[in-house]
Amino acid sequence: MATRSAPAACRLGPADAPRLAELLDRDRVGNAFLRSELRLGMDGGEWWGAFDGRELVATVLGGPLAWPYIPDAEDAPALAGALSGPAEPRMLVGPRASVLALHRAFMPPRYAREQRDPQPLLALDRATLPPLPPAPVRRANRIDLDALVVASAAMHHEEMGTDPLAGDAAGWRSRMAGLIARGWSWVWTEGGRVVFKAELSAWTPDVVQIQGVYTAPHRRRRGLASLGLASVCAALLDEVSLCSLYVNHYNAAALRVYRRLGFRDTGAFSTLFY
Repeated sequence: MATRSAPAACRLGPADAPRLAELLDRDRVGNAFLRSELRLGMDGGEWWGAFDGRELVATVLGGPLAWPYIPDAEDAPALAGALSGPAEPRMLVGPRASVLALHRAFMPPRYAREQRDPQPLLALDRATLPPLPPAPVRRANRIDLDALVVASAAMHHEEMGTDPLAGDAAGWRSRMAGLIARGWSWVWTEGGRVVFKAELSAWTPDVVQIQGVYTAPHRRRRGLASLGLASVCAALLDEVSLCSLYVNHYNAAALRVYRRLGFRDTGAFSTLFY
């Protein structure tokens, strides 16, 4: 039996977009983020590809946070080499098999100070979304920016253990403003404070990826997350076929909410911190 030669890795450009789209479409839900980024264009992104001859067989969007798609683990070393040296990422996120393959391919081996694995990848369609009373959730606007910055920073501190406002307050505010401008942020406010929020990290014609689902601590265990997220998904499912998200496997409370709303397992992600 003939063995496949080791693939060669190179930087991808706009001319590679059609074959990159074809590769990513093999897993439309798992690759929602990469497919969304590709729709924005390739000029400013650090896209790398592994080629077997003329065929694109694997890819990674590099940077401080790298996101791979590597269907065959044997193709990981080529991409790991492309991300070595100054280009080494501080985080890997994405489909579990791809992330772990890329991590194991780094030479010399890299130590991951934290690994969140597995992270169930869930998806929801209109047919499985239960009928729930509508919640006063709406797309955020510029008037909500101050409150959204506070709420999102509080969530980040809970999830990551660091206060983003202490490190780069202007950058954090700009990030939230960008989500609002794109229509990717939803809020439920009471008295000028955000009591529930959710954002998007990806939007494609057929699937969106939800992130940043958060309920203010003083309003938890009162059903706000279920009502709020159901309303967000109901609005999104008027425009796309599927809503997706991924969650830490140990977050039992979040998993209960998501599965109660009809989200079903469709894969697994992993996140590694260096």
